[in-house]
Amino acid sequence: MQKITRQNKLLLVLAASIIFAVLIIVWAKQDNPAFRPLVQDMRLVDTVLIADVLDQERIAYYADVKNHILYVDQANTELARVSLAQAGIVINYPKITQYSDLDEAYQAFLEQKTREQANTDLWEQPWFLKVVRLALGAVVIIVLILSVVRPAVRAIILEQDK
Repeated sequence: MQKITRQNKLLLVLAASIIFAVLIIVWAKQDNPAFRPLVQDMRLVDTVLIADVLDQERIAYYADVKNHILYVDQANTELARVSLAQAGIVINYPKITQYSDLDEAYQAFLEQKTREQANTDLWEQPWFLKVVRLALGAVVIIVLILSVVRPAVRAIILEQDK
């Protein structure tokens, strides 16, 4: 039976640390929006046009092809409906009947969203949770480097000096 040398153990610890650091980075960058149905029956609408509009507005979406349902990011549902209404596809969009022109309603909707975002607290901003996750990931990686990687590398270097 082969004996596992100290250097192999240290290399194993370093490899595990690197894998753990990569997993922390992936976790910190992960963003899972909540989705809600936008189109109940995709067979009745021009799905390519809808996808183009949603892509242009940078709204996250996915299609359930089996059930013919299109889902969009819940936070951007109203924006998706108004954007589609501007493109000529009306899907229960928000109350914009006070405007005679859809372009005018769209601009008013965007202004309202901007005002709402400006009046929200710092921790309610959409980017805040991402920053917190990245900061926590950075702290975990720094602690990992200082507590595991540095001593392991130091042990390998000192062993080679002997």
